[in-house]
Amino acid sequence: MARSVADRRSRKRAPPGAGRAAMLLQRLDPAGMIGLVAAFAVIGSAVASGAGAERFLDLPSFLIVVGGTFAVTLASFSLEDFARLPRVMAAALSPTPPPRLRAVADDALELASAVRQASVAVLEERVNALARHVHLHRGLAMLLDGTAPEAIERALSREIEAMVERQAATVAILRRAAEVAPAMGLIGTLIGLVQMLGHLEEPDQIGPAMAVALLTTLYGALLAHALFTPLAERLAARFAVERLGAELQLVAVTAIAERDNPRRLEATLNGLLAPEDRAERFD
Repeated sequence: MARSVADRRSRKRAPPGAGRAAMLLQRLDPAGMIGLVAAFAVIGSAVASGAGAERFLDLPSFLIVVGGTFAVTLASFSLEDFARLPRVMAAALSPTPPPRLRAVADDALELASAVRQASVAVLEERVNALARHVHLHRGLAMLLDGTAPEAIERALSREIEAMVERQAATVAILRRAAEVAPAMGLIGTLIGLVQMLGHLEEPDQIGPAMAVALLTTLYGALLAHALFTPLAERLAARFAVERLGAELQLVAVTAIAERDNPRRLEATLNGLLAPEDRAERFD
């Protein structure tokens, strides 16, 4: 009893944002976070090992690179697309769900065998159990509604194409930011060099101008290669698994609708899967 009271008091004393911060950390992928933190830690330790680490901190350089990168990225996309950037970065750092490609193949083959041996009425009993496979579930529901196999294939193909386009647009935001950051660093370097050349008769002004020139290049390279590019690659890998899963479901729905031989369906699915994910139902 005393312990529960103490626990309630400790929760009351906790800062308002502590719970949300803990939930956010739980949603992040350890591999992604460790990699990003390690990259910046290595660079930070190299900076701190020398004298005058504060020389690597320059507000004008930071504003040129960060502000310029986000401004040019905003100009490259619509406001609606750019507003998704925080969610895109969070999705890139979230744990990648384990691929369910083998589960798609196993469920499809089991259903194909049942339908071939019995009738399409078997679908009515099992279609709700396949809700976790979105495209497979939708295609089977269309089949139950009497839609022709060709129409189902066309509808699912258009749906998958639209999904691929949305995913490509999402990754393009991060890749565009990765392209712009070094360019903004170069622009900052040119600005610093112009300022330096304009104060050659004033030696005291040459140092700050040169600092802007060099630090903007450093900041741009860090943003591009230690942040935006890794996030873009993580997101692209995640979407690649989702696209392959959608293609597997499309193949399965088409085969089930045409009452194709389950052995032939297994060979087709295994041709798309990695060796460790291949089904072995009829081997």
